[in-house]
Amino acid sequence: MTLIGISLLRVIAAVLMVFAAFVAGPAMPARAAFELRDASPAALGAVSIDLDSQSLFDEAEPGRGGIRLGASHASLYQVDGLVQDRAWAAIEGRRGSVSLACARVGVPGTTESSARLTLRESGARLVGLELNAERLDLALDGEPHEGGWAFGGAARARVSLPQLDLEVAVAADRVLRSAGLDRLGVPPSVPFSIRLRTGGAAAAWVDRWDGTGRRSPRLVLDLPVGGAARLRLGRGEAPGRIGAALAIRWRRIEVSAGRMDQSAGGVITGAALGMAPPAAFGSR
Repeated sequence: MTLIGISLLRVIAAVLMVFAAFVAGPAMPARAAFELRDASPAALGAVSIDLDSQSLFDEAEPGRGGIRLGASHASLYQVDGLVQDRAWAAIEGRRGSVSLACARVGVPGTTESSARLTLRESGARLVGLELNAERLDLALDGEPHEGGWAFGGAARARVSLPQLDLEVAVAADRVLRSAGLDRLGVPPSVPFSIRLRTGGAAAAWVDRWDGTGRRSPRLVLDLPVGGAARLRLGRGEAPGRIGAALAIRWRRIEVSAGRMDQSAGGVITGAALGMAPPAAFGSR
């Protein structure tokens, strides 16, 4: 198959994923289960706790290779005992990466847990694809466990311009779900982003649509702070919220902290500790 044919297949796959997310999903309930996905500092700074985040250094340093590990802890909405603990591990190479992220959120006696496996092609491709599978479980004391499986995918297109890089990404998130997740009201969604990057700085517009037309737009700004730190600032609507996160790297160790404030008064704070692949420091 020619390179043009392969690229065309990638574009068709991306279009099919978006279409499937809109036609396969049920109506969105007032509060969707498993909607708080990632409360790490990187997600808080991007005001995107409903999406999976990446290290603040990732966008500035493509082409890494090796093993990435990390864990985060977040306190949610100033409620005693309401926390999210999250851990992740990834093997990254030139052609792509395999990652596993596990999270647990709730209070003693009531918890949501998730495990997400992601296969992702390298960002060096003109169009890169991603496939993921999730196991989601709800545990209530004295009640049978509920849960099931969800599957989705994403496509990213990247174009290098003279002064900056342009990246457009679209996903079909949780587009296929088992019957147990349908009973819990877990919906599909279509996250969409446009990112401009120049040097170590980046600006992104991100939105997340569901089958009922509900949206949650946000703007995210990444800034380098010296050679070993990065700052992320975000502002979102529906609901209104602002966020900030700071990450510091020393050798292979990354330490970060973040906070997100909602207009209704809710506050989430979090901290994370991670280890980056050694290839990320080859030029230092």
